[in-house]
Amino acid sequence: MEKFDEIYFSDHGLTSTSASHLADIAQEVVAADEAMLRNMTFVTATLDIVGSASLSGKTVNIGYDDTQLGEVRRLLGEIASMNAFCAWMREAIKAKDNEIKRINAMDADDWLRANGEDPVNLYCTPRDECTDRDVMADMGIDERNRYLYLEAVASTIGKCIHPGGSFAKAREEMQDKVMRPYSTAGNGKDTLIYAYVPSVKPEAVEDVFFDLQKWHRQTEAELNRMKFAIKREVGTAGSSNSTNSVRREPRNQGCAASRRHASRNGSWPSADGWGSSR
Repeated sequence: MEKFDEIYFSDHGLTSTSASHLADIAQEVVAADEAMLRNMTFVTATLDIVGSASLSGKTVNIGYDDTQLGEVRRLLGEIASMNAFCAWMREAIKAKDNEIKRINAMDADDWLRANGEDPVNLYCTPRDECTDRDVMADMGIDERNRYLYLEAVASTIGKCIHPGGSFAKAREEMQDKVMRPYSTAGNGKDTLIYAYVPSVKPEAVEDVFFDLQKWHRQTEAELNRMKFAIKREVGTAGSSNSTNSVRREPRNQGCAASRRHASRNGSWPSADGWGSSR
């Protein structure tokens, strides 16, 4: 098993079916939260007709109130948490599937390693280069989970507040309607008059926006520190491994190791699968 994948396995855990089920539930929560954010607006619009006796017109759009505005951060946090959970479940399921494939494709050398022997080959080759994945394999559960969570938070907030995001568009719309509170459509007696009023105080929207920006910056700063530490470890390991090599002995010694293990344990792999020496 790859060291990177070991963190997803223990004596007490979920089956793949249960993990998939929980991930599906998490995605339903994400879909509901994203729907609320997708329709975000901070402007209430009313419609009237020129010459109408009505003084207030008909309300055609209702903007967020203070309570809904205050829920934005909670919704983003919930989306990020659910996405981080799903990322963990996906990695765990993928690890299990890879392990099953590895077992099904196991050859004699793999079998010897799994049983405590060290198969040897004919050549001397450099050690494998250290990668980000190798460094992350040494992370504990809390640290790995924190990394995935920070990635999810940075992505979720960024999509919301960057240009084109739901909060960014709602904020831009509010700023535009504050400057242009009326618009018209049509001509003559059929002219429609639209009136726009902020549904919450513009200052409150700005406060939430800058709070989300701060949260995003802090998250990215912590995530970047973790990424930098990983890259530094990779560079350090690469320097130390550049002149090292693994000594490998002739292949027939591997066969001898296989025979030694078989003589002690009474079984060894054959071309058709697992056989017995007895």
